[in-house]
Formats: sequence, structure tokens, C-alpha cells
Amino acid sequence: MAIKEVSERYLELRQNALDYTFEQMNLQLENDKQVYLAVFDIPVESAIIGNKTKTLVLVFGLNIHIYCANGDAVTGLEQNAKAKQAMQSLFISCPQALDEMTLTHKTDFYESKNVRAYLKTRKGVYFKELTGETKKERFLEMLMRKVTEEVNFRH
Repeated sequence: MAIKEVSERYLELRQNALDYTFEQMNLQLENDKQVYLAVFDIPVESAIIGNKTKTLVLVFGLNIHIYCANGDAVTGLEQNAKAKQAMQSLFISCPQALDEMTLTHKTDFYESKNVRAYLKTRKGVYFKELTGETKKERFLEMLMRKVTEEVNFRH
């Protein structure tokens, strides 16, 4: 029997975030490259089975959440002014990475030693596994890490 790496609750929370639309937010987007949702699946060092991934969810102007593979959710992180400022910087700058990302309908969770980035625009979800091979990948990961540092996220 295979050991389950993530809980059903985690998968549900993560998918609900990815399914969130700009229409549900009553958000007027300026163009096709404006990102309104950023989801990062982040591998973490842990000896605990089922706790090797955390997902950072950023909702434009609204929320910063962290979903843990065991089903725990940390919400309300946008109350931290520095974290909110880091989130705003990410949303302003991350569209630069879209041309190196793939527009996809496949957002199922999978394990990886790399961060998996999902950026959502009105065109859909753009995906890239951040291997650090390009300048734009490193830039996007740096923007994400700035948010995680402000909320004391442990990798």
C-alpha cells in the first residue's frame, strides 16, 4: 500500500484556490497578462510523512494563505503589512515570467523537489516548475520567497 503524501483536505483547499475566478472577486483586469492569483507548491524539509509540501496561495489584493499537506491551513497572513507589500510586489512583477510559462488546464498536485508555480490570468493558468535554469524563474522564486520570509514560512 502506498503512503499518501498529502491529505484530501489539502487537495481540496488547493483546488478551490486554483478554481477561484476574477469574476467571483468582482475584479476588472486591465489586460491578459494581469495575474490575480498565484499558487506555489513548495517542497519542505520534514521527517514527518504527509508534511513534505506547503502551498502558498496569494489572491490579488486580498489574501495570503498557506496550506499544509496534512490539511492544516494558515490564513489571515495578509494582516502582516510587510507580507502584503511583498505580495503586491509579486503581483506587479510576476507577469514578466509568463512568457516562460505554459498555459495549462492541468493543475493536479504532484511531488517534486522544485517549487511549482501557477499564475492565473483571465486567459487561464500558467504553469512552470521552477528549476532555477533561467533568470525569470529565479526572479519569480525570489518574489515568492520574499512573501514567505515575511510570514516566517519554514522551507
